[in-house]
Amino acid sequence: MKIRKAELTDSEQINKLSVYLGYEIVADDIALKRLSRLLRSDNDNVYVAEIEGEIVGWLHSFKAYRLASDGFNEIGGMVVEPTRRNLGIGKKLVAHALEVDSGKWRVRCNINRAQTHEFYKKSGFKSTKSQHIFENFL
Repeated sequence: MKIRKAELTDSEQINKLSVYLGYEIVADDIALKRLSRLLRSDNDNVYVAEIEGEIVGWLHSFKAYRLASDGFNEIGGMVVEPTRRNLGIGKKLVAHALEVDSGKWRVRCNINRAQTHEFYKKSGFKSTKSQHIFENFL
């Protein structure tokens, strides 16, 4: 298995994996635009786990800056193909991201994903607070 920075040519495979996070697969051009924006950003990183040319997992991280507190790195999303879970792929993706960007790290996780909570605890993260997310579409 190889962990590497994502490339534009990975867009279709990344898009297909996103369905396992509960998101709908979007049109290829939309997925390509999203990935392209992240790859051009100095604030974001996208890593993929690749086995024999197939992308079996991805991780998106970014630097979060706050006015009232110190900044931190955050995992914005991560997924491993379900038949490849429990093989250490997610652990290697997280370890790679933490190695590239040192400092404080955070990850937000849906309250319904108990297995994911355990994964992050085993990866060295600890739960520090619960919160609600409010959205507004104007």
